[in-house]
Amino acid sequence: MDPRIEEGPLPATSARGMKAGEPLSFLLGDWIVDVPTRRLRRDDETVTLEPRPMAVLAALCRHPGEVVSAEALLQDCWPEATTLGDNPVHKVVAGLRRALGDSATTPRYLETIRKQGYRLVATIGVLSAEGPRSLAGGWRGLSPFRGLEPFDAAHASVFFGRDDAVAALHARLTRQWRLGHPLVLLLGPSGSGKTSLVQAGLMPALTRPAPAAAPAATPMDSGGLGNGNGNGNGDRTNKDSGGSGSSSSGGSGELLRVSAAALVDLGALGGLDAWAGVAGAMLDWECQGVPLLSGYSIDTLSADLRSSPKDVLRQLAIGLDATRALRGGAQAPPLLVLDRLEAIFQDDDARTGAWLEMLDRLVGSGRMVVLAICRNDFYAALARWPSLMRGKEGGAHLDLAPPDARAIAQMIRLPARAAGLSYGADESGLNRLDDRLCIDAMQAQDALPLLQYTLQQLYLNRAPGDVLAWSAYEDLGGLEGAIGRRAESLLEELPAPQQDALPRLLPRLVSLGDDDASPTSRWLAASELTDPQEQALVRAFVDARLLVADLAGGLNGGIRNDTNGGTNGGLNGGLNGDARGGVSGYRVAHEALLRRWPRVTAWVAQHRVALTARDELRPWVARWMAADQAGPLLMPRGSTLWTAARALAEAPQLFGDLERQFIERSQRRLRRQRWGLGAASAGAFLLAGIAGIAAIGYARQADVAAERQRQSRQLASFMLGELADKLRPMGQLDVLSRIGEQGVRLLAPAEGGRETPGDALQRAKALVVIGEVNSSRGQGRTDIAADALHAALHLLTPLDRAAQQDPAAYYKTLGAASFWLGQMAFDAGDLETASLEMARYREASEAWRRALPEDGDAQAELGFAVNSLGSIAFRRASWDEAQRWFEQALTLKLAALARKPGDADAQEAVASSRLWLGRVAHIRGNPVQALALFDVARQPLAALAARTPDALVRLRELAAVDGRRGDALRSSGRLDEAIEVMSASVALLRDAERRDASNRFWLSDRQHAQANLLLLRTDAGLDVREALDALRAEVPLRPESEPGREFLRREVLARLAVAEAAIAARVGSTGDFNRRLAAAGAEVEALLVSAPRHWQSLELSARLGLLSLAVPVSAERAPRVGVEVGVGVGVRSRASCERLRDGLAAAVTAGQGGLVLEAWLAARRCLGENTDAAALARLRQGGYVPLSPLVSTMVSTNRFTVSTERNGSS
Repeated sequence: MDPRIEEGPLPATSARGMKAGEPLSFLLGDWIVDVPTRRLRRDDETVTLEPRPMAVLAALCRHPGEVVSAEALLQDCWPEATTLGDNPVHKVVAGLRRALGDSATTPRYLETIRKQGYRLVATIGVLSAEGPRSLAGGWRGLSPFRGLEPFDAAHASVFFGRDDAVAALHARLTRQWRLGHPLVLLLGPSGSGKTSLVQAGLMPALTRPAPAAAPAATPMDSGGLGNGNGNGNGDRTNKDSGGSGSSSSGGSGELLRVSAAALVDLGALGGLDAWAGVAGAMLDWECQGVPLLSGYSIDTLSADLRSSPKDVLRQLAIGLDATRALRGGAQAPPLLVLDRLEAIFQDDDARTGAWLEMLDRLVGSGRMVVLAICRNDFYAALARWPSLMRGKEGGAHLDLAPPDARAIAQMIRLPARAAGLSYGADESGLNRLDDRLCIDAMQAQDALPLLQYTLQQLYLNRAPGDVLAWSAYEDLGGLEGAIGRRAESLLEELPAPQQDALPRLLPRLVSLGDDDASPTSRWLAASELTDPQEQALVRAFVDARLLVADLAGGLNGGIRNDTNGGTNGGLNGGLNGDARGGVSGYRVAHEALLRRWPRVTAWVAQHRVALTARDELRPWVARWMAADQAGPLLMPRGSTLWTAARALAEAPQLFGDLERQFIERSQRRLRRQRWGLGAASAGAFLLAGIAGIAAIGYARQADVAAERQRQSRQLASFMLGELADKLRPMGQLDVLSRIGEQGVRLLAPAEGGRETPGDALQRAKALVVIGEVNSSRGQGRTDIAADALHAALHLLTPLDRAAQQDPAAYYKTLGAASFWLGQMAFDAGDLETASLEMARYREASEAWRRALPEDGDAQAELGFAVNSLGSIAFRRASWDEAQRWFEQALTLKLAALARKPGDADAQEAVASSRLWLGRVAHIRGNPVQALALFDVARQPLAALAARTPDALVRLRELAAVDGRRGDALRSSGRLDEAIEVMSASVALLRDAERRDASNRFWLSDRQHAQANLLLLRTDAGLDVREALDALRAEVPLRPESEPGREFLRREVLARLAVAEAAIAARVGSTGDFNRRLAAAGAEVEALLVSAPRHWQSLELSARLGLLSLAVPVSAERAPRVGVEVGVGVGVRSRASCERLRDGLAAAVTAGQGGLVLEAWLAARRCLGENTDAAALARLRQGGYVPLSPLVSTMVSTNRFTVSTERNGSS
C-alpha cells in the first residue's frame, strides 16, 4: 500500500512540516510518523505522503485535541494562496484519512467538527531510544522541569533533546561489553547534563526489556527528537562507535540490556570512602526484586572489595545464575554507574591506585558493566591511570558535546507541551519567550542547569492559563542572572544574623579540586550545624531548592530497574546496624550556583589560595586520623606545609578543628627537628673550613694549581648545569646570580689551553646559564649576560667534533646562546637584532633536527625557535605573519608531544603556542576563539602546576593564562566572569610572590594584573578607589633599571590613571574629570611613544578615547560634534575626534579589532562620517561585545545614526 495524495506547489518553509525543536519522528496512535521522509509506518505497512498532506498532519499534531479551522490550515500550509476556498483542505484531509485507514463516521485519528474545522483525536507520543513519551498533556498539573536537580528515571518521560547522545552511549557500552572490557567513561564539563543523560536516558533504556520487533534500530527511530548530529556521535547508525548499528554491537545488532542498575555519587559520600560507596551501590542491584548480592552489609562488602574481590565476584555470579530464569535466560549483567569520578583524584595516589585496581578487577571479570562519569577538566588527572585509558582509541571514552540548537529547542518546548504549558510573548506580540530562551541558552555557559532552573522558576511564577510569561523572565534577570539573583534576593530577605552565617557556611560547602580552578560542591553533614542561625539559613536555601538535603551525601538508593520494586536493604533502606541509616547532610543543588552567584565568586576569588591549601590537606589528615594520629604521618617540611600554615594564619575560619590541629602538630614536630639540623650544619661548616685550609696549602704548588683550575672549570660547568636544571622550574635561578663576572672569567675560552671538545662544550653550557641568570629576564645585568653568551659562542664555533659526538647537546647550547642574545635585544626594543639572533637560533635547531631526525627534543626546540620569530612579528603588530609562525610552531610542538605524550615540557610547549594564537585572536577581535584556545591551553598547565607545586614558574604561567582569559571574557561581554578569572590570576601571582619575594618580575606581573582587574571592576561600576590608591602607593615612582620591568611599571601607572579618569567621569565634577583625563592621556601617550604598536597600549588609548567621547568637556572651544556614547552625550571638538580616529587608524589597518576598532568606529561616528561596513562587520563577527552602548547600537542595527551641530543646523 503506497497511496499518493495529489499535491500543489508547496513553499520551502513548510517542506519539513515541523518547526524547530519539534520531533522529527513521533507516534500517532499506532502509526510511526517520520516527518523528513514523509512516511507513516505501522508494522509492515508503509505509506508515503506528499509534502502538503504532511504539512497539514504536522499542523494538526501541533494542536492535539483542539479544533483547527480550515482557514488556519490554509494560512499555515498554503501561505502563498490568496483566493483558495476550503476545498484543498477537505481534499487533503480526505486523503490523510485514506492513508491512515481512518473513517469520517467513526474517527480514530482525524475528526471533522461541522462548520468549525478538524480535530486530532489520536494520542501523540514521542518516539525515542527511551521509548514512547508523552508529548501533549501527559504531565499536566506537574512541573516538567527539574530546576537544579538532575533528571532521573521518574522524569524520563519529559527528558528531551538527548536521544542521539543516549544512543551513542548505549552503543559504546554494548561495544565494550562485547570486547570484554565493559568500562566506558562519559566526559563533559560541569553542567553539561551528564548525570541527567545517564539517569533519565541511558538507565531506563538499558533496564527496559528488549522489544520483540526492532523498529527502533532504524535511523528513523533512533533519535526521534534529534536531527542526526546531536552531540557529534550520530544516530543509531552510530558512526562514532565504529560502524553501523549492527556492527557496533559485535554483529548481532542487539543492544546491551542489564539486569539491574545502580548509581553512586563519589563526590557526595559524606563520611564514607569510595569503597563503601561502591559497596552500597552494588547492594542495590536487584532483578525482579531479587538481590544479586545477598548476606552482605555495606561494611562487610566494602571490606571484601578491598581484600578479596574474587569472593565478591563469585557471589555475584551465583546471584546472576539464580536470576537467569527471571530474565528469560538472557545474559544481562548489572550496571554500576560511578558519578563524579573526579572525586577520587583528590585522594592520595596510593589509595586512588588501590581503588582503581579493585575497579579494574571488577570490570575485567566480565560479570558487570561500569559507566564512569567525569568532568573533562580533570582529564589530566584521569590520564595518569592506565586502567582508565584502556580502550580509549576504541571508543571507551565518550565526550558529551553541548546540545545543538534543535536539541535546546526540544528541551524548552516539548516538556512544556507535555505539561500543557504555553510560552508567552513580549508586549509587541512579535517575540516569543521560547524563541528567546533558545537564543539565550545557545549563548550561555552552564546552559543546561541555568535553563532548567530558569524554566522551573517560570513554572512556579506562571501566569493564568498556564502561560510561562515574558515578564516573569525579565523579572528573573534572564538566563544568566536567574540563579545568582534568586540566591541574592533570598539572602537579603533573611534576618541579618542569618545573612552573617553565610561566610561561615561557605567553607564547608565549597571545595577547590587540585587539578581545577573552578569551585566544586562539598557535602556538609547535618551534625556539623550547631549554630541556630546556620541551621535557619540552610533551611531557607533548601526550601528555595538552592541546597539539597539528602542521606549520606546523596547515596540514598541508587537507581534500579523501575519494574523491580522492593529493596535489598542497600542504600535505600539500610541493613540493621548500618551506619548509613541516619547520616543526613546538605550539598549545593548544582555547581552552577557557585559560578553564577557574584557573592560566592567574589568569596572564592578572595580565598582561593587558602581553599586550595586546605583541600590539599585532606588526604594527609585522612591518613593521620586512620592511623590514630600517628606522629610519623604528620606533614614533613616542604611547600605544602608552609602554604597550609600561611593559609591558616590568614584565613583560620576556612579550616576545621582537625585540619588546624594537624598543621599545628606538624609545625611543632618541625621545630623539634631544627636543633638537629643546626648541629649538622655546624659540623658541615667545620669540615668545609678544614677543606679550605688544605686546599690553600696544596694550591701553593704550581703544577697542582693548574690542575686545580682545570678541575674547577669542570666542576663549575657541571654544577652550574645541574643546578640550573633544578632551579629553573622553581623560578629560582637568581640563586646563581652571584656567579657573574668571576664565572665568566673562569669559564671563558682559555688562550693556548689544551682541552677536549667535551670539556669546552660543558663550559659553554655553563656560560649560557650565566647569560640566562643575568639576562633581561633575570637579574638585568645584560652586560655580564652578553659577555657570557658571546664567550659561549666563541667556544662553540670551532667544535665540529663535539657536534659529531653529541649533536643534541651541541646544537641545543648553540641555539640557547643565540636565543638569549635575541631575547635581550627583544626586551630592549631592538627588533632587528632580535630577528637576526632568533634566525640563528632557528638555524641551530634545524641543524639539530637534520642531524637527529628522530629526536623529539629537536622537533620541540625548532618549535620554540619558530615561536620566537612569531613573537617578534607579534611585537611588530604583523598579525598575519605572527599567526603563521605560531601555527607552524604548534604543528612542530604537537608532533614532539606525540613522541612523548606524557612529557611535561612538551605539554607546556604546546600550551605556549596555543596561548600565543589566543592572543592574536583576541587582538584581532575574536574573543570567542581566543577563549577557546586559552581554555585548552590552561588544562595541561593547571595539571602540571598541581603536580609540581614548588615549580613557581608554572604558577606564573597559570596566572598569565587566567589574565588572558579575563581579557577575552571582558571582550565577550561576560564582565562578572572576567572579574572572577582576573581575581584568580592576581591571587596566583600573589602566592608566587609570597613564596619568592626576591623575584622582581613576578612583582611587576602581579601589579600589572591587579591594575587590569581594577579596570574591569571599574567597568562594572564597583567602587575601587581604596584599592586603586593602595596599588598606586605600591608602584615605585623611580624608573626600573631593566627595560621590561620599566615598561610594565609605566603601563600599570597608565592603567591606574585611566581607571581614575573613569571614576571621575562617573562621580566627579567636569573639572576633575578633565584633569584626570589629561593625566591619563599623558601616561598613555608616553607608552605609545616608546612602543607605537603595542596592542595593550593601543587598547588603553582606545578606552580613553571612548571615555572622552562620553563626557562633555566645557573647556574645549573648537567646533563641536554631538555624539551619544557611553554614559551620556559627550560634546567634543572635531580635532579630538580626528586625533582619536587618526591615532588608531594604523592599528585598525594592521588588523587590530576589538576595543581599538570600536573606538575608531566611534570616532568616525563623532565626525559624522559614513559607515565602514566592512569594519562594522569585522567588529561583530568574532563575538566581540562593544563597551560603548552607542557602538552596540551600531552593531545591532548595522548603521550609524549621525547627529551633528554644524552652522546652527541639526
